[in-house]
Amino acid sequence: MNYRPEDRPRLRPIDVFPFEWEGQEVFLLRDPLGYSEGTVLVPRVLGPLLAAMDGEHTLRDLQSLATRLLGRLVMLEEVEGLIKTLDQHYLLEGPRFEELKARVQADFLASPVRPPSHAGKSYPKEPEKLRSFLEEVLAYWPKREAHHPRALIAPHIDLTSGARAFAAAYRGLSWPREARVVILGTGHFLESPFSVLAKDFETPLGRVSCDREWISKLEERAGELAGDVWAHKNEHSIEFQIIFLQHLLGNDFRLVPILVASPQPNQKDLLDTLARAISSLADEKTYFVAGVDFCHLGLRYGDPKPAGEKEKKEALLFDHQLLQHILALDAEKFFQVLSREEEKYKVCGFGPLYLLLRILSGRNLAGKILHQEVVDFGPGSIVSFAAAALYES
Repeated sequence: MNYRPEDRPRLRPIDVFPFEWEGQEVFLLRDPLGYSEGTVLVPRVLGPLLAAMDGEHTLRDLQSLATRLLGRLVMLEEVEGLIKTLDQHYLLEGPRFEELKARVQADFLASPVRPPSHAGKSYPKEPEKLRSFLEEVLAYWPKREAHHPRALIAPHIDLTSGARAFAAAYRGLSWPREARVVILGTGHFLESPFSVLAKDFETPLGRVSCDREWISKLEERAGELAGDVWAHKNEHSIEFQIIFLQHLLGNDFRLVPILVASPQPNQKDLLDTLARAISSLADEKTYFVAGVDFCHLGLRYGDPKPAGEKEKKEALLFDHQLLQHILALDAEKFFQVLSREEEKYKVCGFGPLYLLLRILSGRNLAGKILHQEVVDFGPGSIVSFAAAALYES
């Protein structure tokens, strides 16, 4: 595609990570929704130029800005070259991206199976190597004979960083192989309050069947459930839980995959309605997993200064406060505290955890914090997470 000086390119919502490449400070750009598999590196000094690709500034405007940022005359052809590279990777809004989006979404919606999106990236794609990897992760927690919670809270951070917490949640899990597992995952890019995906999930360990009959009954009681189903395609918060469940339970358990966004005050009633419907259908064979992380602080997450040891301590204290409300099944207090502090702590598990608490409201459950941790996650950035379990008294 040829660009004109008066064109006004608009960057899509994408991931922008600070990165070092061959000794240079750059931004790594990638598509979090998986339309484009490639990445683009842009010198970090050009960050304001990326921000100006907002559909309001012309190529001439961008040329002037790049000249100021680099301290030299930047030719229009150089700006056009960057724009073409971004467009080739489908990172710009426009007809080319819309055509790809329609084609890829149609293929995904037509398939009865959600294929693995992180095999070979976040974990091995070969079955035996994956099983060995999962055993290495589980070995981070002392062996226990039987672990039979009604509900689990596990992280969805990358499997290496979160190994201890994943192990704390899953080692010794002894749910029945025919269990129905409702997995509540964070919808990082979900454009609806929640989305239930009526598809089987496939991983290198095989295929797990979605409980379509149960989902149909749920829809009769709660109304439309699908929402933004496309958000499931590249989301890892559910996929990471499934590989542990497959490894421990086999492939005979039935799956109910639900992504949940951070709730806005005017969406609370929708989640409450969904929770009541799920609770009314949940029998003795129904178990729950919340695939969530907690605080996100520092440069990577939009904070003006790096996060260090002080912020790590604050994050763990705040997480502990939230976990006390979770163990008490106090959904209202949990919602109030997080609504007040969400802008500061950016807890990506807000939605799934609130929904879980509403589902379990009124049950006689005893909770236990299994593990808490905070790790560095990129320059000047930290993420906290935990493992916890709720057992029937």
